[in-house]
Amino acid sequence: MGSEISQCVEDMTGAIGEVDITDQANREDGEVAAGQLWQRPSRSKLVGVTSSSRTRGLKGAWYVLRGWPDCTLTAFKDNHSETPIGVIHLLKCDIKAKQQEDDKFHFQIHHSSHGSKHLFADSSHSMHRWIQEISNVIEEATSMGGMEGYLKKRGGMRLHTWQSRWFTLMGPELCWFEKATDSFPRGAITLSNHVRAQPCKKDVGGEKYVFEIIDEGRHDSKKRREFACETTLDRQYWVEAIQTSIQSNRTRSMSKRPTTLSGSSRQDEMVDQADGNDEENKRSSPSLGFGEGIQNFLTNKLGRSESSLDDGMHFPDTMEGYMEKHNSYMIWQKRYFECANGEFRYWKSKTTKEAGKHESSKIYLGDILKGSPTTNPMDQTGILIATDERIYSLRCTSREECQAWIKSLHDWQAFLDLK
Repeated sequence: MGSEISQCVEDMTGAIGEVDITDQANREDGEVAAGQLWQRPSRSKLVGVTSSSRTRGLKGAWYVLRGWPDCTLTAFKDNHSETPIGVIHLLKCDIKAKQQEDDKFHFQIHHSSHGSKHLFADSSHSMHRWIQEISNVIEEATSMGGMEGYLKKRGGMRLHTWQSRWFTLMGPELCWFEKATDSFPRGAITLSNHVRAQPCKKDVGGEKYVFEIIDEGRHDSKKRREFACETTLDRQYWVEAIQTSIQSNRTRSMSKRPTTLSGSSRQDEMVDQADGNDEENKRSSPSLGFGEGIQNFLTNKLGRSESSLDDGMHFPDTMEGYMEKHNSYMIWQKRYFECANGEFRYWKSKTTKEAGKHESSKIYLGDILKGSPTTNPMDQTGILIATDERIYSLRCTSREECQAWIKSLHDWQAFLDLK
C-alpha cells in the first residue's frame, strides 16, 4: 500500500510543471506526441554491464509519435533536427513498463521480428504518458488492418531471382525493407485505382504460392510484379488485404475526387517513368499550358474568363526552384520545379527550362488528392504528393523551403477548387 501511495505522489509530482508530450506535438504535421527520451547504446556495448551502471552513457534524442497511416515512433537528434536518425514501426508491437533504473524510468517496445527497443523517460508521469499514447497508435494500426511479414519479391538488380524482403501494408502503401529491423523502406507500391492483386494460377520461377500486383497505369517493366508466400493461406491473406486496401482508397478518392481538366485521363496526363526518358514523357504528356489549361478551366468550370477576375480573386503566385526527386529506381535526382498556372512541372535544370525545352513531366494540380501534399513523416524537409496514379517523393534543402512549396501547392489547389 505504501509503495502505491509513493508511486501516486511521484506521478503527480512529475506532472507538475512538466509539459505534456501531446502539447509538444505538431498536429499539422500529423504528430500525436513528441518529447525527449533516452536510449541505451547498442547491445555490444552492454556486455558485462552491472545493474547499477545500466543508465550510464544513455543518449538523449527527440522522439515524434505519428498515428495512422504512419504508425511510427521517429527519433531525431534534437527538436530542431529535420533528418531522422531512426524509426520504430509500431504495427504488432507490445509495450510495457520496466523496472526503474537510477533516476530514469524504463519502458520497452518489443516486436517478435524487430527485437526490443529500450527507452527511458525523465519521470514516471512522462513514461506512462508515452506508454498510453504509443499503445493507442498500436491499437489503431491493428484496427485499420495493417499487415506485415516476409515475402519473396522477384526482380531488383537481378531480374528473375527471388529476394526475401520484409513487407508492411499500411493504408495506400505496400512497402518493403531489406530486413525487418530496417528503419527506412527500400521501395514501395502505391495502391491506386489502377492497381489490382491476384494469385497466379501456376508456379513462377520455382515458387508455388505466388501472387502478382498489376499496375495498369504503368507501361514499363514494373507494370507487373510478382511476390511469393510460404503457404497458400498466406497468399490468400495478402491478396485479400491488398484488395481491401485498394477498395478503401478508391472509396475515399471517389468521394473527394476533383474534376479533371478537359476530360483527359490521368494516365495520359501523368507519365513519369524513372525520370530517365524525357522524350517519352514529352510525348505522353498533354500540351496544355496556361492558354489552354487554365483558360479552359476558367471558362468551363467557373463560367468566366481570365480577364473577368476583377472581384478580388487572383491567381496564386508562381514558385520555382530546385528540389530533389525520388525516381522509380530509388535514386535522388536534382530537378528544377515550377508551380504555376494550375500545373506542377519540372525540367532537368533551370537552363533547360530557359532554353524553351519541354518539361520532363507535369501534374495538373486539380488531380492531387485532398489532404495532399504533406510533409514526409520520415523527413521534415521532404514533400509527398499523392494522386490516383502514384505518390511523388521530393526533398528540399530546409524545412522552411519545404513548407513554402507545400503552401504554394495548396494555394493553387484552393483556387482550382472554386465553383
